[in-house]
Amino acid sequence: MERALRRYVKVHGYAVAMAALFFGCIFVASIVSADQLNRSANAYAFFRSRPLEQLIFSIAWIVAGMIFLLGLICERKEAIFPFATMFLVEWSLLLVQLIGKVEHRGISELLLSAEAAVFLLVPLYVGYTLVILYRVFDNRYKEEEDDIEQQATRLPVKFFFGDEPDDSYS
Repeated sequence: MERALRRYVKVHGYAVAMAALFFGCIFVASIVSADQLNRSANAYAFFRSRPLEQLIFSIAWIVAGMIFLLGLICERKEAIFPFATMFLVEWSLLLVQLIGKVEHRGISELLLSAEAAVFLLVPLYVGYTLVILYRVFDNRYKEEEDDIEQQATRLPVKFFFGDEPDDSYS
């Protein structure tokens, strides 16, 4: 993979990691400062919205975001897995919550909502970024890139029409 594309994908990885850290810290600060942990859990329908669970998930996002950020800096593909796992768990919980909303709202109203659009678009962006980062950090692809960049001469592209290729200039 070319260096410009590698840097471009790494910048997207930094944006994803910083967003996870930023929002994780915001949620932790709002839960702790508003003293929401003393509220009763019966007032919340979905368990992910309860203050204690929100605090646990926010701390997990901060830890996964830090591991991911350090993995980006050190270019380690193993650091992608905690963040990807946390993202899949969160996305699965949002899917359960959206399916639970179908009984209160119509399916067409739910599919046309902004919540469903975010539910579909954010995983595409984050998932694509994580997959490409995994390939970028994979040692096999790094070695292939180094071999291509170290070649002094490039061979010409050969075009042939018909049954036999023309190898007269090689």
